[in-house]
Amino acid sequence: MKQYTGMRKGISLVEMIIAIILFAALATIGLKYSKNYINTDLQAMKARVAAAMEQGRQLSDAYKIYTVEYGDLNQTSDLNSTASMVMTNLPVPVSEITTNTIWDYNSSISTTYTKKAFTIPVDANDSLTSDEQYCKLWNRDFNTSITELNVSAGENMGTVDGYLAAGIMNFCAGTTGTYTIFVTLP
Repeated sequence: MKQYTGMRKGISLVEMIIAIILFAALATIGLKYSKNYINTDLQAMKARVAAAMEQGRQLSDAYKIYTVEYGDLNQTSDLNSTASMVMTNLPVPVSEITTNTIWDYNSSISTTYTKKAFTIPVDANDSLTSDEQYCKLWNRDFNTSITELNVSAGENMGTVDGYLAAGIMNFCAGTTGTYTIFVTLP
């Protein structure tokens, strides 16, 4: 027979409940302070830009298929016409970025370079600098901070020829509040 030494195995239910309450309190305090470090509005803008970038990629892929099967594209709606049906539905632009209902196909975006592109204006005007913010995010031109995005109202975002000369094929260009997103095609 074993002799009782006064030592017990494991923890009691009361001790476990106290530990859970302490961990919950610490997690609540940590969450409260972590919200101060993350700008949720900026993160939402980044997510919208990522969605628009994905739409541009889908249109670019559909364009490649269309040109192989049917020749040159005349307008964006040709991609889902009953004759071609390369896409079942055209992507609906992100309403927080633009008021347009469809991406536009532009067969000549520059007089210097022979480039075609899908374009969409950045004109949602949610705030004084929202268009500039979306343009900067599209161009991946922001500081390393996760809490702020430094832009000025009417900021110059560069020219189409400037981006094409630098070899940048997907960009947002424009000046003084008139900005356009370009997804150039091969």
